[in-house]
Amino acid sequence: MMKNFWKIGITCLMLIVCALVAIPASAEDVSVLSEQQASMWQGKTSQVYEVTLNCPGTATVTSSYGAQFDLYAKKKWGYGSCPTANSILYNYDRVARGYSGTASMTLEAGTWCLVVNCAAGSGSYSLRVTSNCPYPTPYPTPYPTPYPTPCGVYKSDTRTGDLIQGQAAVYGYYVMPDDPRSKMEWRLSSSSSGGSTPIIVASAGQSVEASSYGGSSSFDLYVFKDCNPKNSYCNTRYYSYGPNAYVSVNNPSSGSYYYVMIYARSGSGTYNLNYSGYKCFGSGGSTPIIVASAGMDAAMSTASVSSEDTAAGSEVSAPTAEIVISEGS
Repeated sequence: MMKNFWKIGITCLMLIVCALVAIPASAEDVSVLSEQQASMWQGKTSQVYEVTLNCPGTATVTSSYGAQFDLYAKKKWGYGSCPTANSILYNYDRVARGYSGTASMTLEAGTWCLVVNCAAGSGSYSLRVTSNCPYPTPYPTPYPTPYPTPCGVYKSDTRTGDLIQGQAAVYGYYVMPDDPRSKMEWRLSSSSSGGSTPIIVASAGQSVEASSYGGSSSFDLYVFKDCNPKNSYCNTRYYSYGPNAYVSVNNPSSGSYYYVMIYARSGSGTYNLNYSGYKCFGSGGSTPIIVASAGMDAAMSTASVSSEDTAAGSEVSAPTAEIVISEGS
């Protein structure tokens, strides 16, 4: 009896071992990429990670307690480079919010450009990509953020609004201590309520552009350093009277706010404020200058990082106005 029991037990054990040996490794085994780790604080963005998947996979970001790290993805087509981190933040194909400390998304086969943005808090994060095929293992390579060529545009935006005589709009531009600029410039154009035909003038050198519109509206441009005309009495030497207003600041001070005031001196209409921030490299951009124009003739003149300071010789006060639009600290 006991002998038969042992025979049956040994037979069952052998059958189980044979069954385990006979089961092939699943083609759906998950390949896990080594985690990419870094630390950031609110408002900062990681470098761009380029990831190639030969079959569907998953990208996951885990973050420190109390912090929110969001994951952005842009699919890359062709043989070009990944876009910049800022470009991906505003023109992404996928986004996952890390409200609970984890942000995860599914990615189909192909090459993806991934960016991690710290939306709240601070701390460390881990980025991991997994794939549902055994080989080849997806391998993300940190892709360095491309910098522009000498004096190339680094950041730009356009603000648009409507003002009537006596009103003003104020926009704040902050130069972060760890992200300096070589140049900041603002170009203001306006059109009266009746509309008209724009005239575009371009000069050599700095590529200064100004727009002239017909009609009776005149919008002026003022730039104040570390002084918000909404809350304080501010003076400046850097201003430009419309209808064609242009002001540029070379090598603006890091850690400072530059408040741009658009004042409707006469008439009413719509304005367009175009901002460009530059990063210049090489020998030409070490001397800070500020250039202000006051009309079409001044806008057509050329100025470079090596030219003299052509700002006004005396200060003017911010005009008394009803500030109806205010953005920035």
